Amino acid sequence: MKITKILVLVSILFIGCSDDKKKESDIDNLNNTPEVLNDTKSEVSFLRTKRYDENIIEELYSEALSKNEKLDKLNELIEEITSDSLYDKTSDYLKYTNINNRYWNTAKSYANKLNDSIKKVEVLAIIDKLETSYTKRIANHETKMDSIADLKTNLSDQLILMKLFVTEPMIYNYQSNELPDIEELKSIIKDYEKAIENSKEYTKIRK
Repeated sequence: MKITKILVLVSILFIGCSDDKKKESDIDNLNNTPEVLNDTKSEVSFLRTKRYDENIIEELYSEALSKNEKLDKLNELIEEITSDSLYDKTSDYLKYTNINNRYWNTAKSYANKLNDSIKKVEVLAIIDKLETSYTKRIANHETKMDSIADLKTNLSDQLILMKLFVTEPMIYNYQSNELPDIEELKSIIKDYEKAIENSKEYTKIRK
């Protein structure tokens, strides 16, 4: 997706207040260099800091959350949904299916211990019939569990996309606002070239 489209999408996220003055402030913030990247230290000291090894997307995303209430509330909702509460809400059903599965497996194991082959076949057939009936009974529950698993994966992907779409304009602002003056690099090249040229006088092979 082009940068302009991403900027539009993120702008919608960032501009959600009814107050016109607040809207203008939010728009201005989108054009600023992110605070987490606005370091006053020298380049060398910055490269040596521990922060250089940290997750820059998480840093930028955290700053975006602190500056946008709507985004922060959405992020809190996602964290709540994906927290241990999901396990708590499904634990009763998981316990239920675990107990039943243990029973069917053990019952089949017992039936297979029968010495009478005819009775063994008959009992195993009964167990299979009962298990099939049980499977039909929980079919709707299983469908819901499958949906939850799919939605969990989908939400995880959405959170990744959110972090990428929200932080891309932030790093773009940094790239635009903080690009060092190329003249400094040009001056370094001139210094090198001058030094190399002057050194040639002392590196000539005498014949």
